[in-house]
Amino acid sequence: MILEAKNPDPKTLPTLGVWQATHGEKMLTHVSSVFPNVPDFTCDSWCYESPMDFEGARALDGGKVELRHRLQDQPHVVYVTTVTPEPEAVVFEARAEVDTARDAGGKLPDNLLGPNLCWQLRRAPGFASKPDPYPEFVKRCFLFTDDGVTFLDRTERRNIPVRPADHQYNNPPWVQMYIPVWEPLRRSGEGAWADFSSDRYIYPIIGTVSRDGKYLTAIVCEAPTWALCQAWHDCMHNNPRWLPDNAPSGGRTWRLRVYAMENDPEALLKRVGKDFPQAMKLKEKRVPAGE
Repeated sequence: MILEAKNPDPKTLPTLGVWQATHGEKMLTHVSSVFPNVPDFTCDSWCYESPMDFEGARALDGGKVELRHRLQDQPHVVYVTTVTPEPEAVVFEARAEVDTARDAGGKLPDNLLGPNLCWQLRRAPGFASKPDPYPEFVKRCFLFTDDGVTFLDRTERRNIPVRPADHQYNNPPWVQMYIPVWEPLRRSGEGAWADFSSDRYIYPIIGTVSRDGKYLTAIVCEAPTWALCQAWHDCMHNNPRWLPDNAPSGGRTWRLRVYAMENDPEALLKRVGKDFPQAMKLKEKRVPAGE
C-alpha cells in the first residue's frame, strides 16, 4: 500500500487506499475501496490499463485520493484523477491537462485517450469467482436490457475469437463485450480476446450480485459508453467517453461511479438516475442493431 486516505466517517463512507504490485514486468497501480455497508467487501480499480505512466498519489481531505498519470506517446498530457467516497459509492473523475513545463504551447489532442479502468472483485469473497468455476461468476453478472435486469449467462455469448471453438474458455465463453442500443452491432476480429454479444444494453451499467443474493455492486458512467466488458480478473469495464470541456482548468473530464448496496435493482436505477440523469436517457437514441 502506498497510502490510505483518512476517512472522516468510516461508518458511512468507503475507505480508499492506493496500492502498487508487480505483474510480470509491469508495475500496476490500484485504488482499493472498502465499503462499510456490505460485509467484507473490498473492490480494486486498476488505474489504468492504458499506455500511461503513474507519477504519484496523495491523500486529500474528505477521505479522497488523487492520482497523476502521463500519456506515454504524448508526454505533455497529464491525467489527474480524483477518487471521492460517497455513501454506497465511489466516484472516479479524471481531468486532462497540458503540462506547460513540457510544452508551453501544447494542446490537448482532439481524440483524447480514454482511461481504461479495470474494476476487480477478487478481494471481495462474497462476490469473487473463486472457489467456483469462472462460468458460475458470469451467471451472477448483470446488465440492463429491454427485458430489465439480465444476467450475462442469459445473453448470447459469442466465442472468444483467439481461442479454438473447443477450448475450455469457449465452453461456455468466459468473457464478452456488450454494445449499447444507441450503437449498431459489430463483431471482433479473429485475433480478439472477446467478441460482442448480439444483446444490447439500455443503461451504461454492469455489475454482479453476491453469492448469497443479498447485495449487488455495479460500475456506471454518464457519458455514452462504446461497450461494457466482463473479463478475466473478476473484472468489468465501463469505458465512458470524455465529457465536454467543462473543467475549471479548461481541460476535459471523465467520470464514473462504483456502487455497492443491498440487492435492489430498482434502488440502483433510482440512485443512478439521481447521480447521472443523462445516462438514463441514452436509450432514447436507439439505432437499428445492424450487423
